Amino acid sequence: MITIGKVLRRISFKPVLITILMAGSIPVCPAQGTQTVQNQTRQPAPTTRPRTIKPTDKRTDSKITTEIETLRKRSFRIIVPPLMRSNLEGLYEYTHRINSGNEIKPDIKQAELSALQKSEMARSLKNEAVGLKNQGTAGSLRSAAIRLEESLQLWKGAGPLSQPGEIADALVQLGSISDALGDRQQAISYFQQSLPLWRAAGDRNNEAAALTQLGRIHTSLGEKQQSQNYYNQARLIVQTTSIMSASSSGVNSISREATTLFNLGKLYEEQGQQQKSFEYYQQAYARWQNTNDKTGQASTLNAMGSLAARSGQLPQAAEFFRQALPLWREVPDKRGEAVTLSNLGFVADAGGDKAKALDFYSRALPLWREISDRRSEATTLSDIANLHAALNRPDLALKLYLEALPLRRLSGDRRGEAVTLNNIGGIYASSGDYVKAFEHYFQALEIRQEINDKRGESVTLANLGFVHQATGDKIEALNSYQKSLEITRRTNDQYRLAGTLNSIGELFSALNNKQRAVEALEESVSIWRTLGEREHEKSSLALLAGVYSSIGDKTKSIEAYRLSLSTWKLIPPKDFIKGK
Repeated sequence: MITIGKVLRRISFKPVLITILMAGSIPVCPAQGTQTVQNQTRQPAPTTRPRTIKPTDKRTDSKITTEIETLRKRSFRIIVPPLMRSNLEGLYEYTHRINSGNEIKPDIKQAELSALQKSEMARSLKNEAVGLKNQGTAGSLRSAAIRLEESLQLWKGAGPLSQPGEIADALVQLGSISDALGDRQQAISYFQQSLPLWRAAGDRNNEAAALTQLGRIHTSLGEKQQSQNYYNQARLIVQTTSIMSASSSGVNSISREATTLFNLGKLYEEQGQQQKSFEYYQQAYARWQNTNDKTGQASTLNAMGSLAARSGQLPQAAEFFRQALPLWREVPDKRGEAVTLSNLGFVADAGGDKAKALDFYSRALPLWREISDRRSEATTLSDIANLHAALNRPDLALKLYLEALPLRRLSGDRRGEAVTLNNIGGIYASSGDYVKAFEHYFQALEIRQEINDKRGESVTLANLGFVHQATGDKIEALNSYQKSLEITRRTNDQYRLAGTLNSIGELFSALNNKQRAVEALEESVSIWRTLGEREHEKSSLALLAGVYSSIGDKTKSIEAYRLSLSTWKLIPPKDFIKGK
């Protein structure tokens, strides 16, 4: 049986003692160490004071039960804060449905409803689900999923009044929710179920969009062949749609053609073909300019800016984003504006202008709060914290990371939660508080292993190695570094591979295993040289020279020192500063 406690642990809420008054239940005693207020009683409001039910009271049992349930709900609203209440209500509803029948079923008596009533109720439930989904918390997402499942059951009973497009859209929403909650296999199932319904509805654009989502998820799972198959199907549909749009005329046909071109650009972007993607985005932008579609123009400018940023063309990226910003405000679209401000912050930070980046992120933050997007709010708080950490303001960085952490948990963002825990551990490690550093690194490692984030796991293992080394535990440090190295070789992260080898070489030298130290450091030097990382190459060469000297190989020691010095001279001043 699934309990509320089990579900809470799955989405990584911090343990919180909450007494929930259920009908006929006894309040749970607080755990040891929890402070309680003794000898104080909360007086109920006059409207909630229960009447004493005498034996002669002729009310039915169902009415009595209803009154008790009403009192329970009122008590729950008084005791539990609003945001936590929303999450717990969703979780309680979710677990109750599963425990009562192993499937989510609607509460209404469908057999007694007409087909028209079922169709209308299904539509209403779906709209309610969309609102819950937009809240972005783990509890609201699960509540949204329940309502969407209810709407599907209703549509099944609505007969000819059920629209395949509406059912397909509900399935896509469920797929999106499953993906957000980390259940990618379930997300794949929902998106696949939507495909024949989009075809039946004749909606080729949404069919292509569902295929693109399937391609993206399979890519994230490392299943490249399946991913490519879905992308190819989506591209064929979009190209066919483009030909049909070009054969018609009028504003609507131009808009459809622009949408098709944009979708082609997105497809090529997903597959890493940036030049083709950019060409299609340009064509889409020109057509949206012809129809004066501000949203289309802003979306495409944002897409082109992201492509330029990834290609390292930061000034061009910033220009695209700056052009998009007033268009979002003109629409108006708060989400689009917040995304663009965040993108401008990223570009400014990548270009070294941290003050400007801080300004952009700070302007995006209240917009995320205004539209209640908790996940993006947490991301922006972390971005601002990263900037303060880089500017040597660790106390302010830590405060912001700690503010972001519960938002990560509320939104069910496990990957983001692990990143934030890792960053908090880094702040504690740099300040010498190794106990707290260990605590947060271990929490991050557990999540990264749970969600199969190999790259993140290797990062946290290396960080644990650093803390073990700093506390003098060389054996545990070496163990952590070697685990990190094994994963890093598989992920082919050359930069991290060279750094980890450098740390391993240093440890082997300290443990008097000079041969292993030489092997690790020589490989590190070779990788740094290939990457063009002159400063890091110099550092590894200096360590290597020291090892050679300690084993009496004066010739190799002198050669390593000489290469270290020549590497130093090769570094232009501006590049050296940048490397710092």
